[in-house]
Amino acid sequence: MDMSTRRVGITGIGLVSPLGAGVAAHWEQILAGKSAVKRVERLARLGFPHEAAAEVSPEALAACLPRLSRKQLKLYNRATTLAMSAAVLAAEDAGIQVSVPDPIRAGVILATLFIPYPIQSLLPLLPEVESLEHANQADMGKALKRCMGGVNPLDLSLKIVPNLTAGHIAITYGLRGACRTVADAWIGGMQAIAQAATAIREGELDLVLCGGAECPLEELVYADLCTTDLLAPPAPSIERTCQPFGRQRCGTVAGEGAAVLILEALDHAERRGARVQCEISGFAAATGTPTADGLSETLGRAMRAAIAAAGRERVGAIALHGDAGQMTDLGEARAVGALAHSWGNGLPVYATKGAHGNLFSAAAPIEVATAACALERRMLPPSCNCDDVDPACRVAVRTSPVPFDADTILVNALGCFGEAASMVLARA
Repeated sequence: MDMSTRRVGITGIGLVSPLGAGVAAHWEQILAGKSAVKRVERLARLGFPHEAAAEVSPEALAACLPRLSRKQLKLYNRATTLAMSAAVLAAEDAGIQVSVPDPIRAGVILATLFIPYPIQSLLPLLPEVESLEHANQADMGKALKRCMGGVNPLDLSLKIVPNLTAGHIAITYGLRGACRTVADAWIGGMQAIAQAATAIREGELDLVLCGGAECPLEELVYADLCTTDLLAPPAPSIERTCQPFGRQRCGTVAGEGAAVLILEALDHAERRGARVQCEISGFAAATGTPTADGLSETLGRAMRAAIAAAGRERVGAIALHGDAGQMTDLGEARAVGALAHSWGNGLPVYATKGAHGNLFSAAAPIEVATAACALERRMLPPSCNCDDVDPACRVAVRTSPVPFDADTILVNALGCFGEAASMVLARA
């Protein structure tokens, strides 16, 4: 990616994470090394085998709801509610009130993957559509007829289209430039930020609301995740269920949340007097085989390409993907170890998913936002639940905050099918 044209900065950050709503609340809990992973009673009552998860607390979300339109709120599914809350917080942070300066030169690019079907709206209808010939089976004809006549369209058709979340943000802020949705699994959020930076750098847009939102704890989505080998069973101390690079790691923990970043061309930000929190200075993505060795090679290529695209020879620290998967953690550790070895001295690294779980499409945006905070506050956050590192991983994560004066952080994102992406942030 050519980084030689317009420079791009982050001028607003909005977070709604399991650790809290707003940058200050999220950062405070990250620095304290607190884990938001807990036993989710709703999932436990439904009999899910993986009852450890990281959800946005009702109190945190309630603090955001007064900022949203009550008329529009009934149209939102949970992922959209989280994303709209994050967007409002980002706009406040960037000094944007009701509309952006030039709507035609502004857009939204948001990542989201899972479609939250409103199972609670359908359950009351199930007894009425049982087949007369086969007990405990639905008659499809009866089901379709009953659902079309008995389900409120606000609960179904207007809440299950993935690109509606980005659309609601565009409508709220009158954005008339690009309106795109990225469905690229675990690295989708980083791809959304990268697409936004590219659109600004190449002159298509001046300002973009970008990031990701995900709600994987909805019943049908979570049931699907529980059929895979991604999720870890609850640990004896449930807040330690997600242990990135840990000796006892056995899978990730699903979390929900949203992060919206406002990216602007630096000249545009200067004209409206906006504070630039950091710059997006390099990005690269690659793909390969979904094995530890394959991920190591793929991520190694992505990291080196992102650093080169930023016009740098090295970075000051790395925010690790670290999702506590056996293969992904080992592959990332090997790639980062090889990179650090080529530089000849220590490289600070940290991982935060032990604190907030894997937020899927929202993971990389929240971790980019955390890295932006680290640059601005000159402090690297601790790595939660990383006090028993697997000797095979050999990553020197720290469990307490570390003063940080370097001017760049590289953020990693890995997929489960061999995808990798890396982004370099530079202090403004």
